[in-house]
Amino acid sequence: MGPTDADDAAELRKRAERLRECAREARALARRLGPYLDDAVKKAVPRAASRAGNGADAIWQGPFADECTALLQQRQRTLNGMGGALLADATRWANEADELDRQAKEKDKAKTGTGTGGS
Repeated sequence: MGPTDADDAAELRKRAERLRECAREARALARRLGPYLDDAVKKAVPRAASRAGNGADAIWQGPFADECTALLQQRQRTLNGMGGALLADATRWANEADELDRQAKEKDKAKTGTGTGGS
């Protein structure tokens, strides 16, 4: 959805700033979302793998431990993917904000260039 001719430069700048604010919030969320399960997976993986002979660090073993660890790993991948997608959205929003600022500058130039400045 692009701006219409009725949008004035101030409105475009306001929309650009709101997009940048959303992008900042999205980046902050993505930084927390992606690695959210990393510690849990890091702790669970050696325990499930300990069946291979290294039982020194194994706190839990067996089919339930393997199932839970696999589920944690799957959810970790999902969260990492969601974090990456959110970062991509934030980048797209920041680029759109830059475009809105560019359009606002063009409107300002057109307004002052035609001599119909107004208030």
